[in-house]
Parts: sequence; C-alpha cells; structure tokens
Amino acid sequence: MKAEYITAEQINTLFPRRPSDCHKGSFGYVALVGGSIEYSGAIRLAAQANAAMRSGAGVATVAAPAGICPLIAPQIMEATLYPLKDAAGELVFDAEDFGSLCTRYDCITFGMGIGNSPETLKAIRYLLEHYDKTLVVDADGLNAIAQLDHDIIRGTRARLVLTPHLKEFSRLSGMSMAETKSDPASAAAFLADELDAVVLLKGSTTYVAGPADIGSGSTGYRVLCTDRGCPGMATAGSGDVLSGILSALCVNAGDMVLATAAGAYINGAAGELAQSRRSDVTMTSADTAACVAEIIESILHDHRE
Repeated sequence: MKAEYITAEQINTLFPRRPSDCHKGSFGYVALVGGSIEYSGAIRLAAQANAAMRSGAGVATVAAPAGICPLIAPQIMEATLYPLKDAAGELVFDAEDFGSLCTRYDCITFGMGIGNSPETLKAIRYLLEHYDKTLVVDADGLNAIAQLDHDIIRGTRARLVLTPHLKEFSRLSGMSMAETKSDPASAAAFLADELDAVVLLKGSTTYVAGPADIGSGSTGYRVLCTDRGCPGMATAGSGDVLSGILSALCVNAGDMVLATAAGAYINGAAGELAQSRRSDVTMTSADTAACVAEIIESILHDHRE
C-alpha cells in the first residue's frame, strides 16, 4: 500500500484561527491516564510543559494513582490532577473512577507508565466497553489491549487510536517484526482494518493508517507517513510526549488519520529541534516536550494566511 507524506500545510488546517468568543471548553477536555510508582516519569512527560495544552487542548487532566500524585503535582500548573484508586502507587481499577473519566472528558489517553497488571487490563476493557469519544492507547495500555479478543476492540464505540512500536505491533497483529518491517504501510493498514482503529506504527519513518471515516464501517483506507525525528529521540519517554500531543490533536478532529500523523510529525520535529540545541547523546524527552510549542508556532507562522 502506498503512503503519502504529511505536510506542514496539511497540519496547519488542524489549527484554524480561534474566534473571539471562544472559551476553554471549545477546544476539548483531555485526560492523560497513566503512571505507577516505578514509572511516574512517563505520565509526567506526557504532561510536561503541558504537551496537551501546548498542542491546543482547552483543559488537560493528569489521572494517576493517588500514591504518586504528590510526585506529579509540583510539575503541573495549568493541568489538573485526578487521583485514582491505588495500592502503594499502583493502579487499582475502580469503575466509579473510570466512569467519571468517561463522562467528563472528550479524549482519554491511556497507558503511559501505568504498569502491566490485571488492573490495567480491567481498566482498558472498561474503557473499550463504556467510552464513546476519543481513546488513544499507548505503552502499557497496548500490552493490555493485546490480551483481548479482537471482537472486543472492534466493538468499541470510541474513536480508537493505537500507537505501537514494532514489538507492540507484533503482539497486536500476530505478524512478525520482520514481516512488518518489509512493508510497514500495508501492515499498519491491515491492523487498522482488523481493529477498526487508527494505527500509528512508530519507527524512523512513522506510518499512520485508518478508515477514511472511523467508526462508519467504510472500507476506504488511507496511510500517511512522516520521517521527522532524529537519533536523539531514541531515549525513554519520547512516546509519552507523543501521547500528550495526540490527546490534543485528536480530541475533536474530523480527520483522525491526519490528526494522528500530525502528532507524529510535530513530535519528531520537536525532537529534531531539541537535538540541534543539545546533541544526539545528551538530549532527553523533556527537551523534546519543551520544543513542542515552538514547532506548532512555526507551522502557524509559515502557513496561516
């Protein structure tokens, strides 16, 4: 399958000028759900510099196990904090907690550092069965979702975005990593069709595949790709920053494939900028997060009329 490279001009269309009478509710409420005592940094990176709000979300909430919330609170300002039931900093699934998230938020991004446990599996299954808005699944959320029957995943009413790297993609699809690497565009399209989802397959070139109109039953698929990024992004947390960006771009998107590919482009370009200011050895994912706003501003400056 042929993939089309996304352009900055296309990304610009996702950021129309805001009317004078707009308010925070006009641009979506997003929840970033993740973190554990071992991986508290993952959810902090997703929220650092408020990646979701820097990418256009009206309100961003960090939902994390209550035991690690004191670690997170000093690093967030505009974002709000939603403590989840836990045991010693590890998620304990609670239907009331997740029911409230489903009701209150236009996009839930789930999985960053939340841990591989039966509680994570309960949480993602609940979201698939009860949530009907935009659901982005990353990291430990992908490991959990791979344990579920494909009928459960296809049956969700949510607009589903999955963000696997090669190994996670293999678990989800049953394809070997060698098979996937031989034709990543077709592999991404295969899994998108199989799960009725948008699939972002991470790599030196990232491929994003999905239905022309997700959730409509359409058989028309498209694949967008981007090669933005750099060796310095081969460091822990790059995917967590991407998840924060995606939560904002996908929250109200009409074209989910375009919005998801735009997130990969912005994340990669921010990484390139960070590397130019540090080095491929010394940069961290926090440096990438700090450059997100500048990349979006450059797109708006160059392509808005």
